[in-house]
Amino acid sequence: MSTNDPQESTIPFMQQLYDRIWLLAAAAFVFFLVAYVGWGILDVLSLPVR
Repeated sequence: MSTNDPQESTIPFMQQLYDRIWLLAAAAFVFFLVAYVGWGILDVLSLPVR
């Protein structure tokens, strides 16, 4: 049953966000960049100093 209520026909915010494929790709790239750079810095800082 279809109604003309504009409240029911709006697309949820998270669905609109997930529909933006390039935004998700950029977010994944930034996440992995930060994770690997952070991991590398942690590895370098954990090396013993002579």
